[in-house]
Parts: sequence; structure tokens; C-alpha cells
Amino acid sequence: MKNTLKILFLFIIGSTILKSCIVDDEIDLKLDESPYVIGFKNDLAAESYFEDLGIITAEYAIDVLGGQDGRLIENDIQISYEVSSESTATEGEEFNFVNNSGTLTIPAGQEFTIFPLEINTGSLDPNAPTELIIKLVATSDDGSIVSSLNDELAITFVGCQSTVDEPEYLIETLNASGQVVTSGTESIRFIDVNVFKTGSSGPFGPNSSQGTAGSSDTGFTFTDICGDITISSQNLVGLYSNQTSGSGQVDPETGDITMTVIISPLFGEDQAIYQTTYTKL
Repeated sequence: MKNTLKILFLFIIGSTILKSCIVDDEIDLKLDESPYVIGFKNDLAAESYFEDLGIITAEYAIDVLGGQDGRLIENDIQISYEVSSESTATEGEEFNFVNNSGTLTIPAGQEFTIFPLEINTGSLDPNAPTELIIKLVATSDDGSIVSSLNDELAITFVGCQSTVDEPEYLIETLNASGQVVTSGTESIRFIDVNVFKTGSSGPFGPNSSQGTAGSSDTGFTFTDICGDITISSQNLVGLYSNQTSGSGQVDPETGDITMTVIISPLFGEDQAIYQTTYTKL
């Protein structure tokens, strides 16, 4: 009887180990057979020109973002694309397609291909930005798919140069309750074309009650596209995982700036909202 139980026990253990190996093999097999995922490396691009420099070719990467357990593609993958109906830029004016076939190819053994575009620098609107939105729609290979998160690239053509400059501004920041949390003067630094950096972030800065929040660089970067300001999500004072984002406007006559700055999370809340005005001195 004892021998019978021992044999039965060994059989159960052996069956369990065998089943475990089979499951592991199935998981590995699924990873090896997962489709290649194709998409744009970046989903946004801005092309800023304020004078006629002729036709300039820009390049945007379409990558193999994953799949097949990281192995390089063995066959060419052809990708078809289309222009979104939400685009406001016009072919032949702001841009020209280098290839009008509506397809691009990632060659076998490669990790990406380039989407080229000709920019007509002398034809960009000096008063308002326009946008070309390219959407990847399909691939030619059954072993690949278009990423649902990286299937679009929005290219903004900017012909209007920012009026923001680097002199001193009188700054006043209010919290959601209307209390002053930052007040004083500071400058706005030029970083790149239409890209700038402030001296403070909401309640954090050299003139604020919160001090420098452990960082000597307490501002955030923002872009000014024809008077519309965008604060892309970024780490608070370039140091903490809290995210700073928001939007604003530049007054075309005075050059004064108003911004809504959102920091999330902050002080135990999901987000804190600050209204900041920059009055040019």
C-alpha cells in the first residue's frame, strides 16, 4: 500500500513538472510569435521658419517598436499612410511629399525607416500655424501591426516668430483660492526657436514662500506658437516626478503673458492650479 502511494505521489509530481514546462514553453512561443509593432518614434514635430530659405527636407522616424521578442525583421515591411482630415496644412504650399506613393518600407534587418518631407520655408503662414497630420493605417506583413498609440505624427508649420523676449517681467502667481503665492520680478530665458524657460513654477521659485524646492533651477519650459503658449508635461523644477503642464497666451499688443500652470500631484491633491501673469517692465 505504501509503495502504491509512493508511486502515485511521484506520478503527480512528475505530471505537475511536465505541465509547468509545457506552460513555460507556450509562453515563450507566444512571445516569439508576437507581431512586430510599427509606429512613429515621436508623435509631435514643429518646423519653424521666419524667412524664405527655399525647400528644406525634414526627416521623421518610423520605428519597429517591439514584437518577436526583439528579433530584427526578416522580411521587408511596407507601411501605408494617409493624411488625416483634421490637417490644416496644404500640399504644395507648406510642404511637398518626397514620395507620393502613400507607402514606406522598413527593409529586412533594419529597425526603422525615414519619412521624408519637403518644407517650403517661404510659404509658412506668418500669422497662424498650420498642421499636417500623418496617420499610419496598415502594414503589408501578417506578422506586423501598426501601434494604436504611435500611429499618428502631427507636424506644425510655424511662420510666426515669438514676441516673448528676455527683459524683466513683474510676476504674480495666484493659487485656486486667489491667494498670492509668488510675486516679484524675474526674467524669461530663451532656449530655442519659440521655446523659453521661466524662473519659477507655480509656488516654487526664488520669490516664493516655497523656496527653490531643492533645486537651483525652478522654472519650466514652454513654447509660444503665434501667441498660444503650451507647457508640455515635465518634471517639477526638473527634479521631482510631479508633473508640470499648462497653457497660456501672449498679448500681441503689450507682450504681457498669462499662464495656467498645473502641477500634479501636489500638497496631497491630485493637482494644484496656479494663474500666473507676467507683465513686461
